[in-house]
Amino acid sequence: MSPNDDDVVRRWTTLRRNFLPRMSPAAVQLSVGRATTVAKSSCVLIDEYTSHSTVHGMRYISKASLLEKIFWITMLTICGLSACYIGNQLWLKFRSKPTQLAVKDTHVPLYEFPFPSITICPAIKVKKTVGLEYFSRYISIDNDTVRTGLLNIMSALSTMQQPTYFRMAEYVDKAKHLLPLFRNINLTDFMLTTLPTCNELFGRCKWHGEIISCCEAFSLQRTEEGFCYSFNSLTSEAGKHCPLSEVLENEGIVEEDDYMYPGCQLRRNTAVGTVTGLEVFLYKTNMSESLGLGQRDIDGARIMIHTSYQFPNAGDGIWLRSEQGRRLNIMISPVITVTSSRVKDLSVATRGCVFPDERELYIYHVYTQSSCLIQCRMEFILYTCGCHMYFFITPDDGKPMCGIADLACINHNTRHIRMLTPPKGTPGFEARLIRDSLDCSQCIPTCYETTHEIEMESSPDQRTSVWKLFSYLDVAYGNLGSKKYQRDITFAWTDLLVALGGVANLFLGFSILSVVEFIYWTLKICVITFIRLCK
Repeated sequence: MSPNDDDVVRRWTTLRRNFLPRMSPAAVQLSVGRATTVAKSSCVLIDEYTSHSTVHGMRYISKASLLEKIFWITMLTICGLSACYIGNQLWLKFRSKPTQLAVKDTHVPLYEFPFPSITICPAIKVKKTVGLEYFSRYISIDNDTVRTGLLNIMSALSTMQQPTYFRMAEYVDKAKHLLPLFRNINLTDFMLTTLPTCNELFGRCKWHGEIISCCEAFSLQRTEEGFCYSFNSLTSEAGKHCPLSEVLENEGIVEEDDYMYPGCQLRRNTAVGTVTGLEVFLYKTNMSESLGLGQRDIDGARIMIHTSYQFPNAGDGIWLRSEQGRRLNIMISPVITVTSSRVKDLSVATRGCVFPDERELYIYHVYTQSSCLIQCRMEFILYTCGCHMYFFITPDDGKPMCGIADLACINHNTRHIRMLTPPKGTPGFEARLIRDSLDCSQCIPTCYETTHEIEMESSPDQRTSVWKLFSYLDVAYGNLGSKKYQRDITFAWTDLLVALGGVANLFLGFSILSVVEFIYWTLKICVITFIRLCK
């Protein structure tokens, strides 16, 4: 042995002498005997448990030959692993797809929900002569160059709408030398002043075949296309005061309390087919007020169909031309999606939808995905240009309203809001497009939603009244009932528990009492063993 080995042995001998208890051979023999007795006693208890266990196959282990014990232990192991595997698959199913959308009713009566909102946006957003007169308060318009520049500003304002912001670029560039001169103009006031009035746009309106006042039925509507006119809308200026915070939760049925508020009782219909819903006769577009190519449409109006608690989607408009005898028929088939209350127990990420009382928006008090996307785009413009768009009512945050002087900034930054950012790793998108997209991933669908399937037909109409008033719009239901879908939990906790119990019973004859039994015998063996060791 080396000197180092001798040193290690010496230290170990000293440690054992000083710290380990010195036991006589008799004491050692007694200790070993006690341990053997305790071990035998524990084995007896284990045998007793296996003999009385309710788990299938367990009772054959204690009083069987070695070969039989090996067989039954192997079978119990295989069955236990199989039960664990299938149980894990059930857990993954519960976690991955806990909800499903299924048809609840294929024929919901039409009277159970309001008639959809009809928004009409005139092609002329800025009347040329009125706009020039408005600008004349700030600058002399006698110079042809100045007049041309002012027409370019009005064209930029007319095309400043979702999703055609890019069209304002050429007009902003041509008039950029004039933009700072109108820094103090209130853009909201300018757009309202130059908007065609209700009496200039509507010739005659009918509801259920009876003539009604167009200017009473239609009210001013804020949209990303600018100011429009809406029928049966709660997001319009006439309906925004309605306290319908629960309108989605009761599947579009107006609460009784809301009848106390003027203008909050939505119109309904039970008839189907042409001339049974809303009919609108429009006057001929005054081309002397048109900016021509400086506006999205040369004449006529855009028609948008939406639910009463949503803002119209500016990109979905149907163009109704200002053409003598032009008739546009729109047949609507509502599709309602509701969600059971059980789904609310799941997280938002798991269920993939939001209940109306879980999120708040400043542009409207009822959350919808479309309203959230509008607010997301408005917040991006606020972030990049430091001002609020005139389209919507804004929070009292001290930020100014975007004016004419801000058109260049708006034009430069709105390329980012044409496309939404796709989920990370989604194929088929160029890196440049993703960089220029807008991240509105927080805007997920609502758990209650109403959409409208639309069939439309545009054709000439030979009736004298149509020829006199030019364009004619007829909006009605296309079917006697609507479809209703319900989102519900496919695999709730109770379903998971029942499934796991069935698997455990199938493979092992296992139950909740088996668990209690196992815990009881485990504690019993441990306690008895501990007591006997301490004696």
